[in-house]
Amino acid sequence: MEPVQPVATARIARILHAALVIGSILVGIAFFFVVQRNGPAFRDDPLAGYLTAGLGLANLAFAIAFFRPRIPQRRMDQGPDEYWMTNEARGAAIVLWAIVEAAGLISWVGYYLTGRAVPAAVAALAVVTLITLRPSRLEGDGAS
Repeated sequence: MEPVQPVATARIARILHAALVIGSILVGIAFFFVVQRNGPAFRDDPLAGYLTAGLGLANLAFAIAFFRPRIPQRRMDQGPDEYWMTNEARGAAIVLWAIVEAAGLISWVGYYLTGRAVPAAVAALAVVTLITLRPSRLEGDGAS
């Protein structure tokens, strides 16, 4: 019987985070080309863009204010794999990333519907926020 390899949970967290970032960027690129080629879905309704941008921004602020503080910092004696194996860190990070990506997707839809810059800017802010909330940054001062 072969020995069981330990699960590299830090690597899994990095892969999951990268997939969320890349997915959000690809949605933005796809919507950009669709809007450039076909025009916005709601040409005469700028309110939809402002509404989705506001909703995305509120979602983003909610994630940063309420979910980011719930992620514990890694202890100095704890390795990255041990840290990401804990439910407190892994579960809270996944919820945070999902809410931030949802803010971006809501705003990308607003850009698709109206072609306005405001929802696109909020979506870009969500992508930048998601990039800055990378796994090594969430680990805090205990990160090597």
